[in-house]
Amino acid sequence: METCKPSRTPMESNLRLEQALETQHLGKPYRELLGCLTYLVVTSRSDLGAAVSFFSQFQCNPSEQHWRHAKRMLRYLKGTLDYGLVYKRNETDRQIVGFTDASWAADANDRRSTSGYLLQVYGSTTAWSSKKQITVALSSTEAECYALADCVCEVLWTRKLFAELKLLDSGPVEDL
Repeated sequence: METCKPSRTPMESNLRLEQALETQHLGKPYRELLGCLTYLVVTSRSDLGAAVSFFSQFQCNPSEQHWRHAKRMLRYLKGTLDYGLVYKRNETDRQIVGFTDASWAADANDRRSTSGYLLQVYGSTTAWSSKKQITVALSSTEAECYALADCVCEVLWTRKLFAELKLLDSGPVEDL
């Protein structure tokens, strides 16, 4: 993969993959690749979070097709080696800002939705998440509400932490 052609995105948009048959067992380091990529997501490359989460659901029995699509994340990394998180304290932006979204019933295998959020404090990204929802949402509104609830929980926890450290005022949460 050192001489591979870089990719502009970590995975195809609207990619639909199904679980492989047990007879199609892959003899390649699929789990190891996802483990390394998960480490990157947790430490500095939140842009890979949704893709790694998506491919992680096929760890039990990946196929050649799963492997081929997962290698695209390595090609994406090849083209974005200079990407990363930069932490700068912005004194004028003394607030916690959260962004959230959900994809309703996007998984063709179990029809569960995917939630995601990103949290910024002092203008710097401090927390992010992309995961499947626990229950099956009956509407896009319900899926969005579950995603919003996850984000609000993280905002409240972060507010309490920063208030305890006396880094933020403990006033009300503002609606933007």
